[in-house]
Amino acid sequence: MEKTLSELRVVHSSSLIIILSEGHIRIYDEDVRVLEFVSNLISEKNVLICKSKYINNIEDLLKKKKINYVILDKDTNYSVYNYYYNDNNNYNKYINLSKKYNYLRKIVIYFYNFIFNIPLNRYK
Repeated sequence: MEKTLSELRVVHSSSLIIILSEGHIRIYDEDVRVLEFVSNLISEKNVLICKSKYINNIEDLLKKKKINYVILDKDTNYSVYNYYYNDNNNYNKYINLSKKYNYLRKIVIYFYNFIFNIPLNRYK
């Protein structure tokens, strides 16, 4: 899987890669940090998995933030399911911001969720 991801990263270097597989969405590595930075999601060990019924919510969020993304269908040998490319791509900007702020953000979100009894990942 890591080899496949690295090959996909070469092809889609400035886009967030979303893998659609068996009714679930999977997002890996740096892309997880970007999605965590722009949303209220928290990953588990650099992998974010949620149900595919939330794909439209995630797409709308990424379009609003002008982050290029590509959705690949694992069941059909990683063919392109959907994509969004914008000339004013903010993917690299959000990667740099997410590296700086996600650690502190996670602490605040865990604390907030603990106090108000909110589930960590509302898309599960």
